[in-house]
Amino acid sequence: MTNKTIKPFLAGLTVIFLGTFVVTFFGIYDTIPYIDKFFHVAGGFVIAWFFSNYWGDDLKELSKFQRLFILMALASFVGVFWEIMEYSTSFSFFEDNQLIRHYIYGGDLFDTLADIMADISGAAILFLFKR
Repeated sequence: MTNKTIKPFLAGLTVIFLGTFVVTFFGIYDTIPYIDKFFHVAGGFVIAWFFSNYWGDDLKELSKFQRLFILMALASFVGVFWEIMEYSTSFSFFEDNQLIRHYIYGGDLFDTLADIMADISGAAILFLFKR
């Protein structure tokens, strides 16, 4: 990995995780509805940014539709694993670990699907900026 690839990825992840921590710590999730969707859009954007830099020359050889499809698929792939992690915190062995449940918790099916759509939207936004 090069600095061109890793720096944007680490910067994006840092902003997302610090932002999520601040929003959760100060209880902003309760006051601003759907703020988590912003973080999912940002996450999809960062994942797509990482892979578009990592596979830059290889992606340029593909058609625009193929590039868009690949970036959205990668963002949704990461998003699905994030949602599985959120769902896993609902199991009984996490009931005693309130720290994990405080920062990582899943919603219902609608929330899960909306989160994945937000991840895909973030990748599409990056594609529009980085044609």
